[in-house]
This record gives sequence, structure tokens and C-alpha cells, in this order.
Amino acid sequence: NGKNVLALRNFSIEITRDTIETTHMGKDVRSYVAGLSSFSGSADFYFDPDTATDGFDAAETTFNPTTGSVGDAIVSVVAYVKSDATNDIAFSANCVLTGYTVNSTMDGMVEGSLTFQGSGDGSDVGIAFSTTGNV
Repeated sequence: NGKNVLALRNFSIEITRDTIETTHMGKDVRSYVAGLSSFSGSADFYFDPDTATDGFDAAETTFNPTTGSVGDAIVSVVAYVKSDATNDIAFSANCVLTGYTVNSTMDGMVEGSLTFQGSGDGSDVGIAFSTTGNV
């Protein structure tokens, strides 16, 4: 629903492209063309203390595999590198969540982690990187 429920600590995104071999007889060097691309990643976060219970409940509702979206539905993910009043620098994509972990210690914040697999949006766009305007 577009609500911020997590304070992102770090994220990792791996973008890959398959290659298809096109080498034929009579050639001494292999040749390739670009194939399909894909991406996956992970993110570690704190539950945002400014959203307290509402943020934790919203995250549990979205990410918990027994009640939420893990492996079940496409989720829109935006990972901001930098954000200010006029510009956002961010990766944005549609993803299938493949994992969700919650960690808590006696003397620390409630932390969590997500893993995800990218999913194309039907227009051959997998992941977008925006450097101007607001996402």
C-alpha cells in the first residue's frame, strides 16, 4: 500500500544475463549473443521505530510466509541509494519474496532480512535505476 514499514540498513542486488552460444563449424573462437536477464537480492533492515507497532504489524502481514506475500505474490520493492526533496536515486522492481527472517536481542533493535527474486513486469523491464525525479 506504499507505506514505509522498514528502515533499510543495507541491500545487495545481483543482475545477470545469460549468454547463448552461436559458434558454428569452421570457427576457432566461440561466439555468443545476449540471452535473458535476471536479478535477485537481499536486504537487511530495522523495523522503523517511528512506525512502532503499525510498522511491525504491516511488515508481518506483508512478509510472513504463513500470512503474507513470501513466495506468493509480486511485491514492488524500492531500494533508495539517496533521497531528498527533489531527487531520488533508487533501484525499483517487482519481486517475489523468497525469504524473511526476524532477529531480536535483549539490548538491540528488532532487525530483519529479506531475500527476493526479480520478476519482469510484462514489458521486458526487470529492474529500473532512477537518478532524477522522485520514484
